[in-house]
Amino acid sequence: MKTLCSNLALILSTVLLSACMGPETPQEVSGAFWQAMIEGDAGDSAELSTLVNEAAYDGYERDWAGATLSWGRVVIDGDEATVETTIEGLTEEDGDPLETTTYLVRMDDQWLVDYHRTGDALSGNRLFNQMFGELERFSRKLQSRFTEQSNDAAIELERLAQDLEKQMSLAGDRMSILVEEYGKQLEKSLEALSKSIEEALKEHPSAAPDDKRTLNEAVIRLDRQREDLEEPTLQNVAQGSQTLADTQLSLATLGD
Repeated sequence: MKTLCSNLALILSTVLLSACMGPETPQEVSGAFWQAMIEGDAGDSAELSTLVNEAAYDGYERDWAGATLSWGRVVIDGDEATVETTIEGLTEEDGDPLETTTYLVRMDDQWLVDYHRTGDALSGNRLFNQMFGELERFSRKLQSRFTEQSNDAAIELERLAQDLEKQMSLAGDRMSILVEEYGKQLEKSLEALSKSIEEALKEHPSAAPDDKRTLNEAVIRLDRQREDLEEPTLQNVAQGSQTLADTQLSLATLGD
């Protein structure tokens, strides 16, 4: 009986000690941090992040009530880590889940959310949401049919690409943090458009030779640009957006 009591006491003390220690892994810290954000708990948000105190808390100027989160890939590189984060239920969003990245740093053997870098990534998603939507909508249109609408969408896409380049130039170092995030999304859009063009080639074997050449060259150009985006830079991200717009314009010249 004495041994049993001792074992129970040991187990109880271990559980209590673990509870006091709080979250330890990057994903655990991320989960606790975002839960504190949802609850509007400035104290816990500061304690779990690089904020010096709760007075610096701003909630990223959003209403988090009712939001839910899910997690993706976790990458740990020395004293830095990232956790892919999907947020649903934000009141100011259009209903689509918001995909972003939670950045963490290890300080004094404790993982903390890099508050401002995480906020920059979140703001970057908001900044580029319109352009991502345009890219996705245009890809769906292209997969269904080639029409005169392609020309109008291409002109709009070109304008968005120019706006993007201007925004990046104005924002300087702050915007450079977002280049990698946008580069990934742009790479996916280039790939989707390239595949849809390949499908068009297969589905229209009797197309005019000039049209076939235009489609073939478009695939080569998109794939080459997509390879450049494996290591996104400010220059190749802007160039990739322009390539996407130029491709749409060239497709508008195709026959029926």
